Amino acid sequence: MKTSGYNLFPPLLGHIKNWYSHIDRVKEMGFEWVYINPITYPGFSGSLYATKNYYQYNPAFFSSTDKNTAEEELKVFLEYCKNKQIKVMIDLVINHSSKDCNLAEEHFEWYKTKDGALQSPGAWDNGQWIEWGDLAIFNNKMDPNEKDENNNEEKEDEEIQINYDKILNPIWYYWNDLIKHNLNLGFMGFRCDAAYKVPKELWKYLIDNAKKINNEVIFFAESLGCSIKDTKKLIDAGFNYVASSAKWWDYESEWFLEQYDLAREKCRQIAFPSNHDTKRLISEYDGNIWKVKQTFLFTAIVCDMWMITTGDEYGFFKRCNVVGGNEMDYENISYDLSEYIKNMTNYIKNNSILANCGKIVSIDIEEKKELDKLKKENNNEHSHEYYEKEKKEKSPFRKFYKYSLDENDKLLIIVNITSKIGELNAVKYGIKEDISFENKIENINDTIEILPYQLKIFTV
Repeated sequence: MKTSGYNLFPPLLGHIKNWYSHIDRVKEMGFEWVYINPITYPGFSGSLYATKNYYQYNPAFFSSTDKNTAEEELKVFLEYCKNKQIKVMIDLVINHSSKDCNLAEEHFEWYKTKDGALQSPGAWDNGQWIEWGDLAIFNNKMDPNEKDENNNEEKEDEEIQINYDKILNPIWYYWNDLIKHNLNLGFMGFRCDAAYKVPKELWKYLIDNAKKINNEVIFFAESLGCSIKDTKKLIDAGFNYVASSAKWWDYESEWFLEQYDLAREKCRQIAFPSNHDTKRLISEYDGNIWKVKQTFLFTAIVCDMWMITTGDEYGFFKRCNVVGGNEMDYENISYDLSEYIKNMTNYIKNNSILANCGKIVSIDIEEKKELDKLKKENNNEHSHEYYEKEKKEKSPFRKFYKYSLDENDKLLIIVNITSKIGELNAVKYGIKEDISFENKIENINDTIEILPYQLKIFTV
């Protein structure tokens, strides 16, 4: 069943005493989860994701970096959230730390090295290798002496088995204790950064142990950018949620449907309009609030959990800054979509098809297949007229069906991706009733007018 989460981005709010008022309005908007980015003591770069000490805390958010002082403030905050019936998820960053992390001094052997120096993570970007020089990668293998090799022989459906007698890497126990510690503080979930870069066997070990302590704890894999194969490994490791790429879908391409189907059959997905790794949606759309609302609604109806970031509801324009961000980045309110979000999430939860991850079928893909079939069936002399017909009938709409879990019922979803009013043939699609979130059409005629950037939902 559908749920929703709010990414409370700490740098925008500052000291933890400032977080309480935001929890109150998050609750008012109807969110059940709050996700908090790393709050541990950062390394020399200042990045939230470059931890210097996993048991000390960021002085920007607490009265002291001291473990006991900061954790007392944290426990009180988490208890407040619990009383508001809001569960809290924290970031878990175990693929890497800052190069000046205390572990680099105390346990240098826990890291990957190259020519005797700490190895930094990186990625290819348009043919150029980008390296994060402030970070050092942990060696998280079960046997730290095992060489790096691509295991192409691994069977995809092979169940992950862990022989506890073969755990030769003490870092596994360190991460296990860290998770246990955070559970004791009152956290109910973990968003696992760069999850696909960490061995699936380690995740299996950590997740299984955590669920023995609290079987309601959830693990969310930050999996954007990883392959379908790697996503499947994360699901097999026991993750409750994987990240969805719904915000980037053009409403017709097959890649999203493949990703969506893979995840929905075995676990759950979290979709978001934007997060700390992306542009703000209002910035990406050059101030077009109608496109923002369309993406809000779409990402909310396709996946199991929907999540926004502090300021998305207020039209914040600047991207979240994980390096040096602070309260001065908290912007003036451009608009307030709080009521829109509250009503939207209630609307979705009250519709059994929208509230669950049933099958999605792109009508545009099916229509294109039919057109391609017609082209092949006709000789070259007549094929030109089919191309011309396709051009003339290029629609401003993207169309897809969303099915109930048993696939006995479906809804027709029409998205106008243009700035122009379009007309839809209601008879062609057997439209019976307009059940859209906003601007319902009471009397269905043969032709339906759909406004710019509108997302309409119909029974058929």
